[in-house]
Amino acid sequence: MPTATVSSKSQIALPAEIRRRLGIRPGDRLTIEVEDEHIVLHKAPASDLEALRAFRSPLWQGQETELATVRDEWDK
Repeated sequence: MPTATVSSKSQIALPAEIRRRLGIRPGDRLTIEVEDEHIVLHKAPASDLEALRAFRSPLWQGQETELATVRDEWDK
């Protein structure tokens, strides 16, 4: 099982195996939760639409295109 050490500045480095498996890259954000006596890290969605996509509802499919179209219309 991979481990990490807490530095004097309370920082940890995620093991390369874990970063590769989850596709975590420099600059990515993580959410942090405490469950009982455990710390749980999740890769945070890059956008609100990506977070909504996690619900897998067809309602949200294609919203990126619609949002871009509306933003373009606002700029006119």
